[in-house]
Amino acid sequence: MIANGDTDLPVSARVWLARLAGQVIALADGVTATSGPAGRWQTVSSEQTVAGVLAVEDVHGRVEIEMHLVARWPPQMPLERLAEQLRERLRQSAEIAGMGERLGAVSIAFDDVIAETTRT
Repeated sequence: MIANGDTDLPVSARVWLARLAGQVIALADGVTATSGPAGRWQTVSSEQTVAGVLAVEDVHGRVEIEMHLVARWPPQMPLERLAEQLRERLRQSAEIAGMGERLGAVSIAFDDVIAETTRT
C-alpha cells in the first residue's frame, strides 16, 4: 500500500496506477477516456472511479492496465503511434514515482472515434 496524495488513507498499487493512467489520458491531446457500455471499463475504489482504465493486479503484484479511449477524428497522428506515446508516458510516470516495477502490461483500445464537425 502507498499513501494517497488527497487523503491520509492507504491506496493499493492497483488503484494508484489506475489513477496515474487516468492522468496520462487526461493530459493527452485528441483522446478521452470511455467507461464503455454499462461502465464496464473503469477502476473503482472507495474514494474514486477512474473511467476508461481497467486495472488488474496479478498474483505477483504486477498491475496490468487497459486504457479504453475515444479518439478525435481525424487523428493528429496514426493511432498506433498515439497508443505507443501513451504507453511510454505511463511507464515513465510510473518509473519516476517509484512504481515502475509494479506496472505490468499496458493495453490501449480505441473503442470509438468522434469526427469533429465544422460549421459554415
